[in-house]
Amino acid sequence: MTVLDAVEKFAAFRVRILLLAVGIFCILFPTTFCDFIPLIVGISMILAGGFGIFVGFEMKQYRFHDVSGLGESIVLALLGVVIIISQNASLLLLGVIWGLLGLGKGAKEINTFLYRLSNKENFLFPLIIGILEIIFGLVLILEPTEHIAFHVVILGINMILYSIKDPAPHRKHPHEILREVL
Repeated sequence: MTVLDAVEKFAAFRVRILLLAVGIFCILFPTTFCDFIPLIVGISMILAGGFGIFVGFEMKQYRFHDVSGLGESIVLALLGVVIIISQNASLLLLGVIWGLLGLGKGAKEINTFLYRLSNKENFLFPLIIGILEIIFGLVLILEPTEHIAFHVVILGINMILYSIKDPAPHRKHPHEILREVL
């Protein structure tokens, strides 16, 4: 195991513990969390982007044309700075972004539903999740700041589930984990 592998494994484990703790906080105190969303999300994006930049330079990703992890990490860190600087306006932006991401996740679940249906596999769970993701995404896009507390509860549940979902968390970089959850 290389030093980079050890650092990635340790960081991924810590991100999962952090997701679990923040998820519980989101469920118990959604309106309090809403006040800190820009700060928490901004710092998370800066840390995840910073770690991705470190990994990108360590792996010399800039030497390969088809690898976009380093550039994505730079943009992620910069977006985190923008979110922290524009606290109040960023809550509206985050609501819309979360709505759009929810629609994207819903679309993937609908694709999974259709695939499983056509292959005569169990399709009920992806259908339900897909419909819920699309409904929640549309609600957030239509009124991003009005329903943000409800979405924080959903985000908390998502964080808790994701923190225990993968039996081998060391296979993913911390910035990948944060991107999937947020």
